[in-house]
Amino acid sequence: MTHALSDMSAAERRPAQLILISLFVCSLGNSSIIPFMSYFIVDQLGMKPWNISLYSVITSIFIMIGNRLFGEMVDRGRPIFPLVFGASLGLVVASGVLCVMQSYWLLLVIVSPGIALASTGISTMFSLGRLYGEHLGLDLTRYNARTRMMTSFGWMFGPAASYLIAAHFGNLAVFRFVFILSLIGSATSFFTVSHDFRGPRRHIALREDGSREGWFDNKPLWLAAFVCFLFNIAHVLCSAALPLFYTEEAHLPVYAPGLSLTLKCTGEVIAILASPMVMARIGRRNALYLSTGLGLVAFAVLHETNSMAHMVVGALLEGLYFGQFAGVAVTFIQGFAKGRVGRATSLYMNSLFLGSLAANTGIGIIASLVDFRAAIAVAGGVMILAAAALYATRHADAEADA
Repeated sequence: MTHALSDMSAAERRPAQLILISLFVCSLGNSSIIPFMSYFIVDQLGMKPWNISLYSVITSIFIMIGNRLFGEMVDRGRPIFPLVFGASLGLVVASGVLCVMQSYWLLLVIVSPGIALASTGISTMFSLGRLYGEHLGLDLTRYNARTRMMTSFGWMFGPAASYLIAAHFGNLAVFRFVFILSLIGSATSFFTVSHDFRGPRRHIALREDGSREGWFDNKPLWLAAFVCFLFNIAHVLCSAALPLFYTEEAHLPVYAPGLSLTLKCTGEVIAILASPMVMARIGRRNALYLSTGLGLVAFAVLHETNSMAHMVVGALLEGLYFGQFAGVAVTFIQGFAKGRVGRATSLYMNSLFLGSLAANTGIGIIASLVDFRAAIAVAGGVMILAAAALYATRHADAEADA
């Protein structure tokens, strides 16, 4: 029988709470350095904008490869602690190197793999949270939402902290700050759970002809990942277009993008906290339908923004729709895992990274051909496609729940 953290003894709660604390610290470290690297490459190293794209593509490839490898190891019943702790050391190495020496090629050879390894650790901790929740008999829907909320909290404060530190103390101080966070993150990872904890070894699934089931055989899982991919394209298309749209096209004050992000994060946290209750009342699929509807309303409001009041409403709606998605998506995609939690979670994270890459590429093309307002309109079109893809997974629900 599932139960909440509040119903457990202090000894039982400790490992589950440490996972949440570790997720927050590691996410705070990652979010303090990942968005800052684009600014650092241009401002400190004096490189061209295309150098940012090269660095981002290499890092994303490392992350997706790492997510797949770590996910498979989790499903094979390997101890999870070495994966999580080893990944946390990636950020220690990356930030430590930048504290001592700074060059673009060093970024590609050492820093990029280190940051990618740290990001892979976040995905593995989602799998760890799910498996440990099963081990303790927790309410998995509620606990998944809490793990996702810790990540959102980290990303709420990390980017602002790094730019604030850079403005007052210089770029080097940012890497020292991240280095300290990475040491704390490694320490919390070290004390998270038993060092020999592992998920149950998943049996090798076979096809009807007796051959081994392949990576692409679970079609409902891939379709669910495609839903997440489209969701994130829509999200990034809109959120990346908003800062310049506000200042250049809607003619709002310079502080509007920062205020918008704060309001969005507020709405996101509220929606994540409410997502378990929403899922309990209407189910995973309907909760995601609700997210698509809120997203379309948010994009419509933001597309027509011409005042601060208008921007406030749009930013809150943006946070509510994406928070609802973030709180539900991990549980949704794990529902199609057929026992392969590591594979499902890694596929979820990779779908988000691929969506971000596609959106960041597309926004430059759309803004060059039309304007940033058009990118928000395209985000609405992609959201409709996401709703259609979500509808296409409906026949697999009975199998997923089983």
